[in-house]
Amino acid sequence: MTRRILTILLVNLITFSAIAQNLTYYVLTMKGSVISKNMGREYQTGDILTTDDELTFKGETDMVGLIRSDGKRFVLKNSKEKKGARINYDDAKMIGKTRVEWKNLTLNTVDDLREYFCESPFIFLDSVAKIRINQKTFAQNGAQFFYFHFLWNNRGKVETVDKKLESKKDTLILKQSSIFMVDKKPIAQKDISEYTLMYYNRGELLRLGLFNVVFPDQEKMKQEIKIMVDIYNKNNISPKIIQGDCEAYIRQFYGGIDKINLVHWLKVNMGVPEK
Repeated sequence: MTRRILTILLVNLITFSAIAQNLTYYVLTMKGSVISKNMGREYQTGDILTTDDELTFKGETDMVGLIRSDGKRFVLKNSKEKKGARINYDDAKMIGKTRVEWKNLTLNTVDDLREYFCESPFIFLDSVAKIRINQKTFAQNGAQFFYFHFLWNNRGKVETVDKKLESKKDTLILKQSSIFMVDKKPIAQKDISEYTLMYYNRGELLRLGLFNVVFPDQEKMKQEIKIMVDIYNKNNISPKIIQGDCEAYIRQFYGGIDKINLVHWLKVNMGVPEK
């Protein structure tokens, strides 16, 4: 009986080892500069990483995003936190940021708004971002509304600009095409400073914080997310989990992202159902 149990355990161990050896690690993106010893160059999107590799991190906070063929995400980080650090794969490997569950799609408090818009870069993937905001705490109408306040260097002359934002009932609407626009004319982002999100409430002003918007390289982002979605589909992972994992990945490597914005983008560009 004991011999039979040992035989079963040995077979299971061999099977597990074989499965583990067949798992493949794909590079999604790189933040900063990380060089592979085996390839003799920086990692690139789509590279297949080998677990015997040695990594050289140019900066203290540089990292590489990975996804495994079973749908698990990992990150290679500079565990020594020193510039030029050389680290083996096993010492650099960490679990990727876990999936985010969207439990509450409505922003209710000042802290919610500041965390959402101001604490990290706001990522625009689609042409329009729609954000639900609690009408009881932040009504949006003719006398109560959100707006951007910023300084614009107009050919050497600094001008103060207030830009009212669109809304519909409880939804704040941000249009990518009009973020950097004055009098319906586009202006250069480099000519703008102190781009601040404000709330006007019947004569009272509330400063929420600096709004740091980022427009990522669409083609690069599509290439990275497609690798993820293809692997998730092969592993029969549900749309809800795909959406959450993509959101977690974007937050870890790029910045904040609007849920409605992302779900629509995934449907249009990757064929991921909304539900």
